[in-house]
Amino acid sequence: MINTIKIWLLVLVTCLSNVTWGQEFHSDRSPQDWVIAKNYYASFILSQDSVLTGQLLSLPEVQNLLKKRHSRYLNNTKCADVACFVDAFKWKQQEIDLLVNIFVANTKSQKGQSFRNRLMDSQTYGLSHGKKADEYLARALRQDLEAMNYVIDVYAGAKKPNYPRIDSISFNITSKSYLHLLKDVAQDVLKDVQQPKLAFYESLWTAVRLLEVNERWDAAQLEPLMQLENKKAYEAIRRTDFDRYPYSLLLTLGAGPDQYGQPISPGGMLRSRMAARSYFDGLAPFIIVSGGRVHPYKTPYIEALEMKKYLMQVLGVPEEAILIDPHARHTTTNLRNTARILLTYGFPKDKFAIVNSSVPHIDAVQNMTDRCMRELGYVPYELGKRISDVIMEFKPRIESLTIDPDEPLDP
Repeated sequence: MINTIKIWLLVLVTCLSNVTWGQEFHSDRSPQDWVIAKNYYASFILSQDSVLTGQLLSLPEVQNLLKKRHSRYLNNTKCADVACFVDAFKWKQQEIDLLVNIFVANTKSQKGQSFRNRLMDSQTYGLSHGKKADEYLARALRQDLEAMNYVIDVYAGAKKPNYPRIDSISFNITSKSYLHLLKDVAQDVLKDVQQPKLAFYESLWTAVRLLEVNERWDAAQLEPLMQLENKKAYEAIRRTDFDRYPYSLLLTLGAGPDQYGQPISPGGMLRSRMAARSYFDGLAPFIIVSGGRVHPYKTPYIEALEMKKYLMQVLGVPEEAILIDPHARHTTTNLRNTARILLTYGFPKDKFAIVNSSVPHIDAVQNMTDRCMRELGYVPYELGKRISDVIMEFKPRIESLTIDPDEPLDP
């Protein structure tokens, strides 16, 4: 049994190194496409198959459901409070249950199997090994629809997100003008509902529009990384002899500024200096700097991008040696997003990477298992030795590809 699992993992890693999740998205994709694909991957790839989608949305039971759902959405024109809008925008639980059952039952054809296989191969809803296709598809669809509801609750209804200080709604929901804004959001969505079956997308498009008006399309920022900010380093990976280095990659954790308008914090500078020293000492051929547009609230600066500039302009590290993760908002996702890059950019799978930061930050990384389980539901890395006070070894785990449905800015 153990050998079977090892063989399956080897096959999966080989597939990931040749056809990566990131390579599905091209430079002609819009920011909205990126937000949808990262948050609601099953819905995204289903929408790409117009034949299968047309068949599913034309089923009489689905049409009946969508007719009632659309009628409820139209009721927003009568809304006099935020709760009424939220109710109109969201999926009902019984609608979610019915859609999941119908879609699972009606995707067993050859066309449906292609969609199912693509979904399971992605590992974006947890490891698919040992899971039945029906079970995996049901989990994915349910997660997508409930995740749309979560965004509507937070960015229309002002429900507290996991980290309110950095991720809260941008508006005063008690103001009269806010109700007008929600009406405008609904009107914009309805402009795209030209056919009855397109009511299937009303909650999806509402969630995406709410993220946009809250200036929360962070999941799309600087994408596609492989073709833009990370292009030089991504191309250099294929030319690198990793046997010459003890480690494959050096992750440098971000340190958000305390003051609004400050591009890079003192901590960010010092951690970048640590990384540059390790790079020039030959510990690893690549540095990845990780940190999104996080601190302080609604900052215009992306930590990773500012640290990359500092590494290049001040410390002389060449651009082809620097990768960025401009999305992570927490230490857990610094490690998770870097694990995803290690798995999908062509790095050697048998080699440890290292992470550097301040002493208390590395202390936290060393003892972060419980936090990962609580916030992500899995641990996205395997730790190795602590080789100094400020450097720790780690390897990626395939679980890191799993979408986090209640972190829409960096799922």
